Amino acid sequence: MSTDKTSSAGTGDVEVVAGSPTADRDGKRAVGLYLASTALMVAAGLLGPSVVVLTLTNRHAWLPSYWFDAKPNDWLVTMMIYVAILLGGYGVFLAARAIKNGWAPRVQRLVALGIGTTAAVTLVPPMASGDVLIYAAYGRIMSLGGNPYTTAPADTIRLGYDPVIAATERPWQGAKSVYGPIATWIQWFSSWVGGDSMQLTVWMLQLSVAVSLIVSGLLLMKLVGPDLVARRRVAMLALGNPLLLWTVLAGAHNDSIAVMFAIIALVLFRRHLFWAGVMLGVAGCTKLSIGLVGVAMLWSLRADRRKAITFCLGAGVAMVGLYAVVGVQALQQARSNSAYISTGTPHKVLLSFFTLFLPNGLVRTVIAIAAWAGLIVVAILLSQVFPKSLVPRTHPDDHTPEAIRYTAIYGIAWIVTAMYSLPWYDVIAWVALAAVAASKVDKWMVIRTTMIAIAYVPGRDPNARQVAPFLSDSLEWFSTRLRDTICPAIELAVLVGLIVWARRNGAQWWPYDWPRRKAEPKTEKTV
Repeated sequence: MSTDKTSSAGTGDVEVVAGSPTADRDGKRAVGLYLASTALMVAAGLLGPSVVVLTLTNRHAWLPSYWFDAKPNDWLVTMMIYVAILLGGYGVFLAARAIKNGWAPRVQRLVALGIGTTAAVTLVPPMASGDVLIYAAYGRIMSLGGNPYTTAPADTIRLGYDPVIAATERPWQGAKSVYGPIATWIQWFSSWVGGDSMQLTVWMLQLSVAVSLIVSGLLLMKLVGPDLVARRRVAMLALGNPLLLWTVLAGAHNDSIAVMFAIIALVLFRRHLFWAGVMLGVAGCTKLSIGLVGVAMLWSLRADRRKAITFCLGAGVAMVGLYAVVGVQALQQARSNSAYISTGTPHKVLLSFFTLFLPNGLVRTVIAIAAWAGLIVVAILLSQVFPKSLVPRTHPDDHTPEAIRYTAIYGIAWIVTAMYSLPWYDVIAWVALAAVAASKVDKWMVIRTTMIAIAYVPGRDPNARQVAPFLSDSLEWFSTRLRDTICPAIELAVLVGLIVWARRNGAQWWPYDWPRRKAEPKTEKTV
């Protein structure tokens, strides 16, 4: 890729940056790794139903998704994905380092790379997680006149066979929807288009995720403005990031749709606070966890009560109005996930150990309190030393740069301390991180996402009838050990690494003048 003129990050001054041979080599390797990672994902998908690839019923051979019924060995497809994730993670690390050190490819080529790899993954069946099948079932229930917030797939199955609802996997057949009304309406529309074809219904859901990832990346490039260094970073860390292609797009997780609405809110945040609040409310009506962005935006307005109230009013109007349409039971269902603890987190290890001699309820309560306390502490530490936003301030009252920076801080603090943390939750942290300057946080995030992504391969219930024919005892044992032993240890190491990094850069546990002062982020020499 050829070099061009670029601007120094954080300024508007154009200068010629001559990338070092090392930076150019890292950049070219990163592009090669992005392509290799995507190729392996697509190849695994093309092999057809397996321990990794979902089985989609009522297939139309001429319509996406496309696959062959090769019935591949479980270890083969699993290793293909392990390698794809490792290559993708290393590629992201090299890309961030290369861009910081002066690698200057044409931005248009990086955008084409991101859109092209996204499109490629969209053309094969979803993989790893069976969540998209339950999305399709919720849409089918609604299209048949039911309410997915009060009716589980199992309830519908008892009334008669349905080809879409019957295809859901364990353990979700008895689960009612926990998603907001926007997500539910997207699921309904996908079902309306797909009819009784699980293949077409799921592809519509995949398409919605692909579009949301592309729109988020392009809007983020608009936010960072004409600075070419910033635009390259966004293109490689948000738009074409292979870790996000696997964790979010390959599984067709609707988190990316919520993130898209949140990015739209950030675009509006510069001049239209009320409408920014409305759009943030729409994001929250897709998935409640996106409220982290709202907290970041509100925190950036803390010095102006009138503006904060205007923003909250817009968010409240959207949330109340949209949830009123589907009923309060939808909000109650969305809140039901808050007490869960996911495998792969250090919290699960603590729960398993302490419940040997203490009541389960007591242990869960203590862990929950510790998790929230940990989130606050990590956010305080990071806020003092986190790198500056790459989003320029367009007018004196523009709070967008601070909102982006705090979104990255809160997103990272949340995913490394939360009791319930899954690979696709990382999308909000990555999208925001792409719009702040490079630092060692990039490295820690690569380690975090790579490890938890690997831990959730195959990522489906081994007892599900769609999985059982493919899964050997050896792979089940190996993948389980990755998830319940190796992953928690690595996740804990990432948490400790972030804290140590912040402390070494001067962060205090509780600065005496925080939060009145505005932290001046430090610039590091290496990623």
